[in-house]
Amino acid sequence: MRREPPLRATRPAEPQRAVLRAERRFDPAAGQGAPRVEMAQGPAAGRNPDAAGRGARRGPRRLPRIIRALPLLLSLALGIWALSTNPFAQPFLTASEAEVRRALDRALAHVLTPARLEQEIGAALAAEDLDRIDTLLPVAARVGITPSLEQGEEIAALREAKDSVWGKVEACGTCAADIANCPSLQMLAYCGIPLELTPIGDLNALRRAGGDYLSGAEVDSVEVTLATVGLAATGTLALTGGTSATVKAGATALRMGRRLRTLTPSFLDELARLADPAMLRRLVSGTGEAADTARLARAEAVAGDVSRVVRNTSMTDGVMLLRHVDNAEDAARLARVSDVAGSETRGVMDVLGKSRSFRTLVRLSDTAIAAAALVWLAVAQALTALGGWLGARLLRPVARGVAARLER
Repeated sequence: MRREPPLRATRPAEPQRAVLRAERRFDPAAGQGAPRVEMAQGPAAGRNPDAAGRGARRGPRRLPRIIRALPLLLSLALGIWALSTNPFAQPFLTASEAEVRRALDRALAHVLTPARLEQEIGAALAAEDLDRIDTLLPVAARVGITPSLEQGEEIAALREAKDSVWGKVEACGTCAADIANCPSLQMLAYCGIPLELTPIGDLNALRRAGGDYLSGAEVDSVEVTLATVGLAATGTLALTGGTSATVKAGATALRMGRRLRTLTPSFLDELARLADPAMLRRLVSGTGEAADTARLARAEAVAGDVSRVVRNTSMTDGVMLLRHVDNAEDAARLARVSDVAGSETRGVMDVLGKSRSFRTLVRLSDTAIAAAALVWLAVAQALTALGGWLGARLLRPVARGVAARLER
């Protein structure tokens, strides 16, 4: 039986190594493109050539990633710089008169629609409230809205019925005796306010307080103080000129608001603290302190703001607008609104309300807007980048599986 020779493993005399593309050089003796193996020298001889190739390819791949990250990095840098300036420490600034006017017009056009005007005038006609109608019509004309033809005829008929001669005479006498019993604001303006602006109105208020004191009833100290201030301002009007006239008008409007119950409880409490009869006695006698002087200055500032509202509108509207004032700061804001709205202030406040009307006096600062926009942009870019990275990681196995199936 023939035996086969045993198999022996053969090894090459020298280990063979593939010639790398980077090691090929031009050799004139071997010809164009002939490979020539060069032995690496030095400490780099033991390195993996595949790792060196991956390192060489990694550099060009980083550049697109850096370029894609530049917008996010720039937004983050600008946002951090903007936030370092504390833009939200005072985000709201005082708006100019032109900005307030534009804001009021936009708000009125949004709120006072033709449907609402028709509803408001219909309710006023049902209640025979001509004062309400006279308040709404100028504001509606400001935004270019007019009542319907039928409502116009009803308004004319109501106005004619209210304008009878004997009715006016009787209402005028009632308003002159006591403005609290005045049947309409029109009669209040014609017969009540002219008398109240004279010293007779202040003396009449003191007469009522004296009667309450003698009868044992509670005396309205705020009305007494305001009447006293009005009389004092009338007496010094020739000496101080416009300053005393402003105080007189403001004190009269506040006293009338107290009588007509248009003063809010919080504003009435503040007036009670500011218009203290004991404080006035101390100041007149020369024994007043610095606190009394500060309270008097604040009271004069409130009277000046109320007088400004009266000057921009009318005494009647100024008294009725006091129902929107809760403190001295509200009086200053109302004066600013009246500077822009003028004679339409009462209608604007009734239609828009106190909060929306006062919000038109301020605007968001440009730095706060820019900082908020940068923060939003940086967050949006970060979320977009995160979504793209997660999508690529989640969809890559699916894409490979689909490609494998298509190759089959």
